Amino acid sequence: MVHSSGGSRFQLNAIPQIAVLGDGRLMTVWAAGNAGGRSMRVVASFSADDAHTWSAPRILIDDPEKVDTDPNILVDGRRVFVYCTRVNIPNRIDKSWTYMTRSEDNGATWSAPLEIAIPRQYISGKQHNAIKLDNGSYAMGIAWDLWAEEGMAARTEGEMNLSTGVLLSNDGVHWTLHGDLHATVEKVTPGAINGLCEPALVQLANGEIFMLLRSGGSHPYVSRSDDEGVTWSEPKPSTLVGHNTPTALLRLRKHSDEILTVWDNSPLVRWPLTAAISADGGKSWSTPRVIAPGDGYQVSYPGVTQLPDGTFVAVWQQQLPSGGRDIRWARFSREWVLGTTR
Repeated sequence: MVHSSGGSRFQLNAIPQIAVLGDGRLMTVWAAGNAGGRSMRVVASFSADDAHTWSAPRILIDDPEKVDTDPNILVDGRRVFVYCTRVNIPNRIDKSWTYMTRSEDNGATWSAPLEIAIPRQYISGKQHNAIKLDNGSYAMGIAWDLWAEEGMAARTEGEMNLSTGVLLSNDGVHWTLHGDLHATVEKVTPGAINGLCEPALVQLANGEIFMLLRSGGSHPYVSRSDDEGVTWSEPKPSTLVGHNTPTALLRLRKHSDEILTVWDNSPLVRWPLTAAISADGGKSWSTPRVIAPGDGYQVSYPGVTQLPDGTFVAVWQQQLPSGGRDIRWARFSREWVLGTTR
């Protein structure tokens, strides 16, 4: 695994993402804290042997008076950005801030955390990696709570009403917000979110941007943009089955007309964690293959990347019977996902 809660000062390890750096190493980021989760910070671990072994966690962003969570990664050559969401302790779901740290040398050194200005009160759900578009600019999905925009605070996640958009940037520091995607979805569990959040983005071979969004129903929702993220289609239920949990998306290196998704294939719970491939821009998917069964414990918040040799590496948070959470990983091939090899 990337990091175990056993015998560690970090018993709660959550919401990971993974990327290949410009020097070929792997980097995983996640939120790490104690079992109570009152104080969380963003940490990173590195692998120089294609995910077989991982370095000890290194703290990247940490305000001991607040919670730093929901990290993601943006890689562009030797430059690496890590973004996170910061909230108060306790989190009153009324105000959040977005922070960023940057490396110019493949993660060897990092800048002091810098606040990123976003014109919304309570930003959440941007844990999916940002992507570099074909035109050289960057795109990152986010969501925000509509109650906070009205000066009110939801008491629980199940009371939140979330809308989704996309941030666009030319430098990774200054971002503009586009889109306002919302849907009234009949919830299938009481604690599920209202609206749509935690978008995953991928740019298809034809230039269209494909988005999958978490919903409180039994399917993630889909939206598409044909103008590089400025405007978006009305969100509709996808053909995938999934409830109240985010997905991961990735465009394949050598089969650029295909995209991979990793998600929890269940209409009610956050297990099993599965993978599938689409060759038609997310309209249909291959038969899901199980990465981690879960067996009654949450295996969720996946991130995925692809090594130069074509191997996929996925990370996720593994809930434990003790109450802690590990960050775990798996390596697998395109052929395994498609069922043409074991």
